[in-house]
Amino acid sequence: MIQCPNCGGLLKFDVASQQMKCDSCSSLFDPYAFEASGAEESTDYDVTIFRCPQCGGEITSTDETAAGFCSYCGSSNVLESRISKEKRPQLIIPFKKTKKDCTNAFEKFVKRAIFAPNAYRAAGKADSFRGIYMPYWLYDMSQRGDINVACSDSHRSGDYIITDHYMMRGKLDCYYNGVSYDASSSFADDISSDIAPYNVKDITKFSPSFLSGYYADIADVGSEVYKNTAIDLARESTYNYLRKSSPMSKHSFDTPKEKVKEGFHTNVNVTRSAMFPVWFMSYRTRDRVAYATVNGQTGKVSADVPMSIPKYLVCALAIAAVLFAVFQMFFTITPKILVLVVALIGMISVLLYGSEMKKIISLENYDDDMGMLDKEKRVEEKKRARVQAQAGATFDGVQGSGTDAYVVTKNDLARAKREKAKQKKAKKDSAGCFVWLIVGIFIFMGGGSFFFASLGEILDTGNLGLAGALIALIFLIVSVISTISSWKNLSQMKTKKLMPASVWSTVSILLITIITATNSINDTLYYIISIIAMVGVLLNIIGIIGNYNLLATRPLPQFEMYQGGDDRA
Repeated sequence: MIQCPNCGGLLKFDVASQQMKCDSCSSLFDPYAFEASGAEESTDYDVTIFRCPQCGGEITSTDETAAGFCSYCGSSNVLESRISKEKRPQLIIPFKKTKKDCTNAFEKFVKRAIFAPNAYRAAGKADSFRGIYMPYWLYDMSQRGDINVACSDSHRSGDYIITDHYMMRGKLDCYYNGVSYDASSSFADDISSDIAPYNVKDITKFSPSFLSGYYADIADVGSEVYKNTAIDLARESTYNYLRKSSPMSKHSFDTPKEKVKEGFHTNVNVTRSAMFPVWFMSYRTRDRVAYATVNGQTGKVSADVPMSIPKYLVCALAIAAVLFAVFQMFFTITPKILVLVVALIGMISVLLYGSEMKKIISLENYDDDMGMLDKEKRVEEKKRARVQAQAGATFDGVQGSGTDAYVVTKNDLARAKREKAKQKKAKKDSAGCFVWLIVGIFIFMGGGSFFFASLGEILDTGNLGLAGALIALIFLIVSVISTISSWKNLSQMKTKKLMPASVWSTVSILLITIITATNSINDTLYYIISIIAMVGVLLNIIGIIGNYNLLATRPLPQFEMYQGGDDRA
């Protein structure tokens, strides 16, 4: 906590004046006026670390007052705290947008989300946004040297097309300063990229005074994690400049793109640590949370927007009623064709459900989050060390040294047993996937001709018969394969469910296949089956929305880091 020299009140960083402002007497002071004196500047600074007892999320503050909320899960519990020294960042971009600016930007953004839950809208309008400084790595890169690119130009001469091939050479002298990537595994890469870019013209030397009145996240991702990504970005940007804006842009490149990029000789000259401002709002629903973030410098908004199932269903039913009226005015659909249309809609909904399941697994595995993957990698390294310990090795790799040996616990043995069973199951699943792939190829190669021939017969005669049954059977087979795949994906999800919602559509398509195969003359029966099938589609759509909401929300950020405690204690 920084006290006012005039009255002893609390000083906080004021966005409007970009100065330290006293809560009591409104005096203004330069943020750098409170730096610690001394010949050598300290590389650390004192902070209070708050850890949420609900989700394990950690934030830091330079204030001594206890935090009454968690920025990551929205919990209003009093947070556990401890005093610590943290590595001092080199640079900082101070907040430029006030909380009011942030709230206005979010309200404008959420107006376009017509299916957003009312509670989510209310959370954004309330005093829910918190100012947090997020840690970033900045990379300064240079590209120097000769570039050689094989080019060609073609022109017509009479009846001939003449192509000239030649080499273009030049000297490259290019700089990229301040290419930034977030250094917090709790701050998802997709969020940080959505609110980017930050303008480094406002960057300044770090002082703990800027943090007064705000919170900060802890850097837990090393600078090496994003180094190659930054290099690839610089290479791609330079290549795009050569192809679109440089004198070379008028010529066709014959040299492959990757080979041209390799010749840029990109070097990372300086890596610096920094803190960037983010307004952060969390909307919690059970064990998951949706985030709304606003760039504290530019006001750019990124938000996870969940969907309200009742709002969607009301809108969908209204649209369906309008479409039904239009079709009745211009088309005549017999009951036998109606069941096939419903079966087609059911199959499409089953495929959409399976697609959403794959996205959820990708999200839960952090496939696109390099910071979290780095943390997972470190966890895996720790697991491997445990396995080595179970084999009699020590952490330094010396067999039977008798010193510093890892003590094997019952949990270690149970964990190894589970890992072995998991590997065995993975091999079995991979073999099963191969079998289903062969079956799918056979079905589509053999059934494709049946489908189109049968469709032509129905359109010509308006009669289903065997042709309709074959089409319904193809829909059923595709739905069954997709549903089995969804069931397997469900077993890999961290958010478990009893069974995939696509089962209902698949069962309804089975009923349609049976009724079309019998070729009943009772129209009422077709209408009843169509209604049952549409109920199955409706349940499947609700499942799809549920999957979307899983994609639009995230697990509590650091909960898994703290569950179970030390099993050797």
